Amino acid sequence: MPPVYTNHNPFYGWSSSQSRHGSSSSRGGGASTGLAAGETPPSVFGALPYPTPPSSRYAPNLTTFYLTSLNPGVLNCAVLGPHARLHYTVSTDASMPGYTVFKNALDKKSIALVEWTKHPRVEVRGAVPKQETKEWLKVSRDQTYRTMTVRGFQYTWAPENEYINLCSSGPSPQFLGRISRGEDTVVIELTTDAIQLGLQDTTIVAAVLLQCGHNID
Repeated sequence: MPPVYTNHNPFYGWSSSQSRHGSSSSRGGGASTGLAAGETPPSVFGALPYPTPPSSRYAPNLTTFYLTSLNPGVLNCAVLGPHARLHYTVSTDASMPGYTVFKNALDKKSIALVEWTKHPRVEVRGAVPKQETKEWLKVSRDQTYRTMTVRGFQYTWAPENEYINLCSSGPSPQFLGRISRGEDTVVIELTTDAIQLGLQDTTIVAAVLLQCGHNID
């Protein structure tokens, strides 16, 4: 498995490459980084800065999950929910080389799997059929957001200041959650509507992919 890089600007792929290299595109809709030969391409999101107080435009009634116990990053971590209860485990170890496994902490059953092949693939049980990560979290043509399809419904991930916001698609997008990064943890906040829509598992998987530092495009 390639090393995990976490020292990149979170929105490098959308803003920096365009401002320095002009309008860009790449196979699968990914952002062109303009890297020299031999350089490792950054994640489209990469590591986020430490969060500041939440934006007042969103309701404070959010359910919060934490990717913590990073060992050394999100590909090996624990996911804590309300009251610091363990909800999921994320593991990438020698017993399954090239795979990241997501398990429900209550029944120990696998809920999702990422295969780190040349073109990484992801599957979330009952929600996302196996497909390449670049297709599931697809970068828009103007490189300002990513789309995510869950059970046939499409959602978007878009950066705003220190957050990556999750919204429904359509002419009147509904805010459903967000990702931010704290000291030694990744913070995932979901609205009640997001949880009722069954987005909890897929949001955890998406957050790990967006914050792992690997090229998922």
